[in-house]
Amino acid sequence: MRDIEPKIAARLEVERKVIANLIQLAQAAGYELRAVNDGEERVRVSTEAEALEVVFSVDESLITFKHPEEPKAHCAVIVLGNDGWDCVADASMGDRWDKVIEANAVFADTFCGVDDDTRSYGPRA
Repeated sequence: MRDIEPKIAARLEVERKVIANLIQLAQAAGYELRAVNDGEERVRVSTEAEALEVVFSVDESLITFKHPEEPKAHCAVIVLGNDGWDCVADASMGDRWDKVIEANAVFADTFCGVDDDTRSYGPRA
């Protein structure tokens, strides 16, 4: 197996942090992880580790969350391989859910951009 280029490894690390943060924020807001659709099948998940395993096995996926006080589930579309910080490409809408998505966007924005001098990803100052 060949080594991953440092720039790709850094992007993967940012993607993992952003998606893990989304899951943690959702759970803190009372949402339960339900499933990850990997484009071929809907895989039931209940932990962050299970969700991340499925998400990082494909380039595009959909994570489903459910709050016990809401009639419908919410989801986040994940697209890997771009700039890292922008891996949450789309999401459903709802008052409580929007707060989760907005808080995760603020976190993700701290990783926005590439430092052209070092070609590495990192938090913005």
